[in-house]
Amino acid sequence: MKCLKWQGWQTKRPLATFLNLMYNQYSSKMNYIERGNEMSVYNEDSNIFYIYFQIIKKYKRYMEESLVEFELTPAEIDVLTFLINNMDKDITASEISMNRGISKGLVSHAVNLLKDKNLIGTEENLEDGRSVYLKIINEEDGVVKKVKEANEGFKNQLIKGMTLEDLNLFVKVNNKMLNNVKDIEIG
Repeated sequence: MKCLKWQGWQTKRPLATFLNLMYNQYSSKMNYIERGNEMSVYNEDSNIFYIYFQIIKKYKRYMEESLVEFELTPAEIDVLTFLINNMDKDITASEISMNRGISKGLVSHAVNLLKDKNLIGTEENLEDGRSVYLKIINEEDGVVKKVKEANEGFKNQLIKGMTLEDLNLFVKVNNKMLNNVKDIEIG
């Protein structure tokens, strides 16, 4: 496994875990101001990590609660939501593991459970015979519809009150950061 280094930080863990570790380290140094039911955080060095960590944390909890009737494990929800959010792409279990920051073993187990529930299937990867592409079997399935509905509800709540200009700037800045991540030394 390659080593990830950033401003004196070093880890062999996946990027998501690395960001969580950085957040946890910085969060002990953060200052909080309580205003009614809102918690405001200010610390220029860690604010972005705190924001993204809170969004991901809330999204996972929101999805788990929205899908409780289907008795899915958190790993099944991660795999299923990733596939639904990327239906136009060919996705492998390794890509899910890398992008969601969960182990290949956990992804593999979740894939098997979802296949047993006839929610996902596999397609041959002609470029690499060692892997297969994971696909949603039926877009009209009740679970798939509920995931899409929950995703849309979360997204709408997340961007509430933002203008199109705000959203375009957000996408632009995030794409720049994503490209900059590629320049972070790994080795």
